[in-house]
Amino acid sequence: MFSFLILSTIIPLVLFIGLFFAFNPYFTRPELIFGVRLMDYQNFVPVINGMKKRNVIYDLLISVLFLVLALILSVYTSAIIAVLFPVAEIIPLTLVYFHFRGSTKELKSSVGEENNKNSTVSAYISKSSMNVSAVWYALPWIELIIFIIIGILHYPAIPNRFATHFGLNGKPNEYETKSIFSVFSLLVFTAIPLTVLLEGISYAINMTRSGSYNAQPRKSSIQMKGFNARMVKLLVGINMIILATLFLSSLIIWNVISSSYVAILTLPVILILPLVFWFAASSGQTGWKMYRNLEETPDKGNTVDDDKEWAGGLVYHNKEDSKILVPKRYGVGYTFNFSNKWSWLILIIIIGVPVTLTVLLILLR
Repeated sequence: MFSFLILSTIIPLVLFIGLFFAFNPYFTRPELIFGVRLMDYQNFVPVINGMKKRNVIYDLLISVLFLVLALILSVYTSAIIAVLFPVAEIIPLTLVYFHFRGSTKELKSSVGEENNKNSTVSAYISKSSMNVSAVWYALPWIELIIFIIIGILHYPAIPNRFATHFGLNGKPNEYETKSIFSVFSLLVFTAIPLTVLLEGISYAINMTRSGSYNAQPRKSSIQMKGFNARMVKLLVGINMIILATLFLSSLIIWNVISSSYVAILTLPVILILPLVFWFAASSGQTGWKMYRNLEETPDKGNTVDDDKEWAGGLVYHNKEDSKILVPKRYGVGYTFNFSNKWSWLILIIIIGVPVTLTVLLILLR
């Protein structure tokens, strides 16, 4: 049977995934309809709005279905099955996306190439860049140092043998002998690599050059600078929430906080998911919802059709583009240029570091 801890994590995650898929079309730039660039979208507003509304209905129905299944099957399934619910939910949601993407491609074909060739814009972005104060990058490290100092001061009070893992009922089921590694496994050997990884991603976003979209190069450039700055700060906030959760987990392990409060481990999900949704809704893809009253200069940028550079509207592959990170075509955030070999290396590191740390922690116990 699922514990309250498992359910309190799975339920908001299932709802968040459904909401994000449902409202992604509203977060994405208006000329990008389900991953297809349609510069004459103003002529098809009723049709496009109809597709967006049906997408919301279908996605929310799927989300509710998976939520009900999670609650009903919680009596019969294990915690391992619980983890699969959010992953399985993505499959039908993605199928809904491709259904409406196909409808949008048909709509674009009905317009004709001549109506689009001088209106679409490439994923290339200009050389200008934005900067975020170094203070933001320092905040997670300051927080982590404070937590480690507290751990050092409390170290003598930690018993020679203490619980390091708790079952679904909140009772300890694994113990370890006190050592530097066992006491600081979360705050040092987990938190530091995690912070380095998130700081590296933040720095890469900070250095991402701002882009020009449509016939509004100046306005779009300013919007993307603001978007990058917001996203870096969002990642800093997420990092600090995770560090706080690791610290609270350490306090439970050190027996400073009772294991009956293990539900605090759901803190990242409860805090981070609404924060990400607010960021997407208020910023929009590449910041198109920001500074909307900003006056625009009359000059126009160079434009080419870039649909062929996006497989399924989701995967960017352009050998002529040297960038590693590019703004997502559908949704909010960044994705890799999968024609760049460095993108694959970074992706392997992002996946490999957590997996390696997990394996090492298991082997060294």
